[in-house]
Amino acid sequence: MAGLIIHKPKTKEIHLFMPQKSFIVHGHFYQPPRVDPRTGEIPQEAGAQPYTNWTERIYHECYLPNAEKENFKRISFNFGPTLTAWLETNHPETLAEIIHQENAVFLEHGISNAMAQPYFHAIMPLIPRREKETLVHWGIEEYISRFGHPPLGMWLPETAVDLETLEVLSENNIQFTILAPWQAKDPSLDITQPYRVLLPNNKEIIVFFYNSFLSSEISFNTSSTMEADKFVSDWLIPEYKAMNRDQDQLLLAASDGELYGHHMAERDEFLEYLMDKALEDVDFNSTFPALWIKTHPNIEQAEINENTSWSCHHGIERWLDVCGDAPNATWKAPLRKFLDQLAESLDEKYFQYTQEYIMDPWKLRDAFIDALLGKVSVGKLIQRFSSKQMEEDVLENIKMMLDAQFERLRMHSSDAWFFFDFDSIEPLNGLKYAVHAVWLVRSVTGEDISIPLLNELAKASSNETGLNGDAVFRRTLAVYG
Repeated sequence: MAGLIIHKPKTKEIHLFMPQKSFIVHGHFYQPPRVDPRTGEIPQEAGAQPYTNWTERIYHECYLPNAEKENFKRISFNFGPTLTAWLETNHPETLAEIIHQENAVFLEHGISNAMAQPYFHAIMPLIPRREKETLVHWGIEEYISRFGHPPLGMWLPETAVDLETLEVLSENNIQFTILAPWQAKDPSLDITQPYRVLLPNNKEIIVFFYNSFLSSEISFNTSSTMEADKFVSDWLIPEYKAMNRDQDQLLLAASDGELYGHHMAERDEFLEYLMDKALEDVDFNSTFPALWIKTHPNIEQAEINENTSWSCHHGIERWLDVCGDAPNATWKAPLRKFLDQLAESLDEKYFQYTQEYIMDPWKLRDAFIDALLGKVSVGKLIQRFSSKQMEEDVLENIKMMLDAQFERLRMHSSDAWFFFDFDSIEPLNGLKYAVHAVWLVRSVTGEDISIPLLNELAKASSNETGLNGDAVFRRTLAVYG
């Protein structure tokens, strides 16, 4: 009897799609420009002990330990140019190590985990387009001088945004930025994905919206970052599950970089273990924005809410006038008006003086970053933009007018308006830079352009000490003689 042959049906192979779980930590590393414009040095600052100033203290608590732990190759980050300039002068070996870590990422992936930033930390929607263009150009050139290649992303100060700012970024070949989720026009947007924002200049830019819950917990809840494994199990995984998306998901947490070691002690160690071990143990992929775009090119469209930021619940009012974040800060509006009017006068005097000798004074200002970075002498730079040979005294005067423009850009740094009282280091430093700009222009033209504007500044005064802006300005200018 022949044996019974049974033909078993072939089993169909089933390939289950397993969405990829990805996590980005972005650190915004920045310090306000605290230097005395006359010396280029940071004066001794109270409360920074055992160090002479706060930037030095934060360096030892944050920048140095994170560099030593190689965290700058694990996260997405940006450094404010005023901070990298300080590092280059005071701790070049640490800056070199940070650059080395970024370069290692770039060598491995062909793209960077670092983002650029406008040169000064100005609230971009509150400044004219020409100022935006200079700050963005300077920020890009500074980035290239550090890392050796152009940036793909740019962090906006306080994530303050309008469409004109995004236009300027796109025109300078910036591909993406990071914003808060409430800066998206659609509040129900799936922020586990980035979005393309179409711009009025017929260009577009990609926007990543960070996860506000995770970012807030990291920034303000000290218990959330006590242990990396617990952060993953109790905060990250539940947030991932709550999204319940049948596709690759990205969770992005953004905070001040100084949180990791300065604002919260030992968080540099938390960051190292989180990105190196804790994520891997639960099959989370650590990534960065440029790499996500490279591996996930299909990006949908969205719109943004203009004149919004990550650190003011009232848009950008914190840097304009009183708002719920600083309800008694009546000094902010007159300080803003005074510095805006002064900026217009400084621009007018710069253009009036230089146009006789320079073919395009604003292109010269943009190119001034090359001199600031030491790539060319100021004299050679000026001659490059001139159609005529200049006398030495004229050349020196143009140098001073360019220095005045540097101070005019620096005085708009957002820190001057961030806190609650006028009698604090940040607004007073803003006035120092304004005074220095006025003195430089006066040295060239013989005219004190601040005199017609000081009545407005007199309205800015401290609620705590009564210190008056007009008095501060006059007293500081008098030191110059």
